[in-house]
Amino acid sequence: MKVRSQTQAQVGAWEYLVVTGDAESTEMLAEHGAQGWELVSVVREFGTRATFYFKRRRM
Repeated sequence: MKVRSQTQAQVGAWEYLVVTGDAESTEMLAEHGAQGWELVSVVREFGTRATFYFKRRRM
């Protein structure tokens, strides 16, 4: 049996990013994805505006 452990400092070590922009912007999503950001949530605002919530493991 293989067991992998993480120190307490590694558990739950996340960075968060909040971006407001065009809700239809696939380029913005691709750019942040290439940098290791994972999209967590999107909140649609007025018109074509939206707020995007991202997270990634702290490096």
